[in-house]
Amino acid sequence: MTRASVSADLSAVISLVALVGLFVAIPTIAPAQEAQPKQPQAKAEKSGEQSASFWMERKLHLSQQLLAGITSGDFDKITTSAQAMRGLNKIEAFIRGQTPGYRTQLQFFDESLNEIIQQADKDNLEGAALGFTQLTISCVNCHKQLRAAK
Repeated sequence: MTRASVSADLSAVISLVALVGLFVAIPTIAPAQEAQPKQPQAKAEKSGEQSASFWMERKLHLSQQLLAGITSGDFDKITTSAQAMRGLNKIEAFIRGQTPGYRTQLQFFDESLNEIIQQADKDNLEGAALGFTQLTISCVNCHKQLRAAK
């Protein structure tokens, strides 16, 4: 192993740890929501599905922020939201990416986010909106695949 590859691996691990810290903090920086009564969790949710809903809630929140940025023409908000989603996607790929077919869907998701970021950097609102459409399609296809696997 070369010094450069060790350095790259170390940088990746440090970035991953920083991203995990960021996404653990998201609930504290998310907008305040009205208190809702706690719903009893289903037994399935107490097992592996609870972690899946954690990731999906974060992605949903960030996608709403991304859409808000697109509709308001706020390119900084578009970029910030897409970059946060990309970071979350990398963490999720590391944790849950071993499922056959799921990794492919994560790659489509990541490519869509990259396109959104590139278009936002060019101040191209229509391009960012098209990237968001591609992102949405990747979400639908992934969830369709997950439902079929059950």
